[in-house]
Amino acid sequence: MRRPMSRPASRIAAVLAALALAGCSGGGAGGGGGSARSGGAPPLVIHAVDAGTFQEDFNPYHLEGVNFGTSGMIHETLMYFNKLKPGEITPWLALDHKWSNEGRSVTFTLRPGVKWSDGQPFTADDVAFTFQMLKKHPQLNRNALEIEGAEALAPDKVRLDFGATSYAKLFNIAGSSPIVPKHVWEKEKDPSTFTNPKPVGTGPYTLSKFSAQLYELVKNPSYWQPGKPEVPVLRFPAYTANALQTALRQGEVDWAGAFVPDIQKIYVQGKPEQNKFYFPPEGVVTLLPNLTNPVLAKPEVRAAMSLAIDRDKIVRVAERGYTKVAHPTGVPMPGGEAYVPPEYRDAAYKVDVEKAKELLKDVDPAQLKFTLLVPSPFTDWVNAAQLIREDLAKIGITVETRGVAFQDWVSKVGKGDYDLSIRATASGPTPYFQMRSMLFGGLAKPVGEAATGNYERWKDAETDRLIDAYAATEDETEQQKATQGLSKIMMEKAPTLPLFYSPSWAQYRTDKYVGWPSEQDPYAMPSPYTSPDAAVVLLRLKPAGS
Repeated sequence: MRRPMSRPASRIAAVLAALALAGCSGGGAGGGGGSARSGGAPPLVIHAVDAGTFQEDFNPYHLEGVNFGTSGMIHETLMYFNKLKPGEITPWLALDHKWSNEGRSVTFTLRPGVKWSDGQPFTADDVAFTFQMLKKHPQLNRNALEIEGAEALAPDKVRLDFGATSYAKLFNIAGSSPIVPKHVWEKEKDPSTFTNPKPVGTGPYTLSKFSAQLYELVKNPSYWQPGKPEVPVLRFPAYTANALQTALRQGEVDWAGAFVPDIQKIYVQGKPEQNKFYFPPEGVVTLLPNLTNPVLAKPEVRAAMSLAIDRDKIVRVAERGYTKVAHPTGVPMPGGEAYVPPEYRDAAYKVDVEKAKELLKDVDPAQLKFTLLVPSPFTDWVNAAQLIREDLAKIGITVETRGVAFQDWVSKVGKGDYDLSIRATASGPTPYFQMRSMLFGGLAKPVGEAATGNYERWKDAETDRLIDAYAATEDETEQQKATQGLSKIMMEKAPTLPLFYSPSWAQYRTDKYVGWPSEQDPYAMPSPYTSPDAAVVLLRLKPAGS
């Protein structure tokens, strides 16, 4: 997921005031907000997703409509992986892990004394239940884990068994699979449709209020990290796209994750020590060709498109220079050299219209007509799409750009209902995880079924062999070799077309709280829409002046 936008600003203050006076419906377990507010520390207003209205959905395994904060702030993972510091792993609900059975089994020792927000103890039964649920309901298994079984060995020990060697999937297993309470979820006949309206979690926050226009999280008084969090109340207003810049200018949002066209003028406003921003790379933004389209399935068509696109102009004009053109493999560079074949490490994009036309000489021009789908709130992507349309017109490809609502875009791309689209793929502890998300055949779904990755629906035996080879070893050299093979496929077969590195958009104010991530202290991704990083950030914040 990516950053949000905002609503007509002339109404923001009035709407928030009205909501604060009128109150909202709902209420999570353990969630009264009165005591939190009485502590003196101010609430934090967060803009994490573009939404005209919110759905009452706090199922951490849902792909559409789930509210930010569900993962990390309410439901936690076993471990935390800092993608800004590859190799830095922090024990979370689990204190340690041990592989066995040649990487097909992993046993976690759990943190003692952790409670669910309703007061029930957190145990190995909850972890085993969560992974058994993912096995039983594949539509929830968003990481495509080959789960064979899960067993609680003791109250603090759980073993997970997999159908294949899974060393490399530790991040997917322990870092991006939120744990749910067995005593709540076992009552649901179909957890894939469960919206979890009163979520019970182990995280630092609980849901206290919900309406279609505003939901609120408050400090979990029984959280396992003593004294944390120090931010007592989180408020998520339902902003739409048009007026985030005004909201930021007027100081109505404390923490946002969005593209702002002129950030110095609109947001910083001559107060760089108070109004800060930090945009580290979080992945790669690519042009997705739907490979179930027989024309886009032709490699010469994709190669021609890539040759025609002026990525430097896209970064300069659409992205305002906030990021940079991606390496053709999509691997973050500099820094990812070990994961790219030596012959391609210095590769770079170069526009060549004549060569692109030559590649298309045997393709019927009548077939070269496509719709480019983008989320209309993401104004930089909308502008990028217009530039792409102009570039492709130069080689005889007709593109109609179409902007749709954010959730509509998520649904259409996930289900393969598009010709071309623009989408970001998140990074991971190494470039392999980004590659796996983009290319793994196990993530490809038939058109009409929602996918969790590989949205272009790439299916290639060599790609899957390399992905399996990486996961089958703990040897770093062998893992790098496998990823180099994936990089070569990106270079030579162009299953998806990298455009630019995806910034972790984050604007934050230091007048209420300090301790935010920075280039000097990159302890977590700084954007409020990145999970579980956003919860890690909240746990580090302290009231200004304290």
